[in-house]
Amino acid sequence: MPVTYILTCEHAGNEVPEEYEYLFKGKEEILYTHKAIDFGALRLAKHLASETRLPLYCTTVSRLLAEANRSPDSEELFSEYSKDLSEKDKKILLGKIYYPHRDKVEKKVQGEIAAGNQVVHLAVHTFTPAMDGEVREADIGILFDPDRNWEATLARKLKDYFTEQNPDRKILYNSPYAGTADGFPTYLRKKFTDEQYAGFELEVNQKFFLNGEPDVWQQVVAEVTSAFKSLMDNKISVNDAEL
Repeated sequence: MPVTYILTCEHAGNEVPEEYEYLFKGKEEILYTHKAIDFGALRLAKHLASETRLPLYCTTVSRLLAEANRSPDSEELFSEYSKDLSEKDKKILLGKIYYPHRDKVEKKVQGEIAAGNQVVHLAVHTFTPAMDGEVREADIGILFDPDRNWEATLARKLKDYFTEQNPDRKILYNSPYAGTADGFPTYLRKKFTDEQYAGFELEVNQKFFLNGEPDVWQQVVAEVTSAFKSLMDNKISVNDAEL
């Protein structure tokens, strides 16, 4: 059965539509922190899309308005800046910036499955090097559900390809977050079976993007691109899943 790959980027930007700028009045500096945007994620996602000729679905509105990587019933859907909007205004906000992205991706997955294809979804993210005073261990994290055999097989293969590129790079499974925590792939796993869909969040440490050394960032981008292309080239289907 053919395998189709898609790319998404849920935290691609820190844009705030004009009608919502008042929510951040006097607090605009928060929009230039990791709380508002995944630094470097969009550049990485665009490079992957260009090199693989895959479709890229992204949202560049800040997650501080509505968190595109959370399910509709999540308590984290709205931030401290948007949570006090009226229910009517929240519904309007979601209709403008949340559902268009999520629905487009879900319909793409549905369409591919209906056409007889299996779908591998890579959601591109980056993470802050330290949180609450604790330095994160991972250079790159591969987030997935270990109980889904096809995902687990693909995750192992992807880590192997990373190691081939750079044995010194610290690649960790389900770090700095659990792959089964609420995220877009987790939501889509509830819609599609293990045989139909495999979803991953790729988490790259922002230290490579923020350290001011372009060569270091470009090297990481090259490693990610090479590893992901190897995964695609090997066409690992659900039939190849290791039990």
